[in-house]
Amino acid sequence: MAKTISVSETINRPPDEVWSVLTDWPRAVRWMNGIESMSIEGETVAGARVRFHTRGQDRDSVIAHCEAGRSITLRSQQGGVTADYTYSIEAVGDSSSRVSLEAECRFSGLQYLLLGPLIRFAIRRTDGGQIAALKRVIEGE
Repeated sequence: MAKTISVSETINRPPDEVWSVLTDWPRAVRWMNGIESMSIEGETVAGARVRFHTRGQDRDSVIAHCEAGRSITLRSQQGGVTADYTYSIEAVGDSSSRVSLEAECRFSGLQYLLLGPLIRFAIRRTDGGQIAALKRVIEGE
């Protein structure tokens, strides 16, 4: 997979508080650009399906990896595009957290391979501000 997004922010809240907001799926609309609704089937664990509505369409991701309180990877597949979004949290001092988003994309099929650079650009433009928006939501509460 090719790295598409790599961003991080220091959020002035402890990791458990950040994790709580990060995995509060219905409230993700407050910091995920373009997401109109979001929910999870069951618990926030590897294998769970996260459903979301964006740009007039229902989509879903699967939690490919989850280390509660530390990191979670959401994998989405649409056509010949597979995207992994990995959110990581680490403590910084007593009451702050370093939160990172690494997004990687893989393309299959000639049309997606040709469109890959454009798709990566669109993903960076749409989702590159997620962690900064998460910071605004958490620190504003």
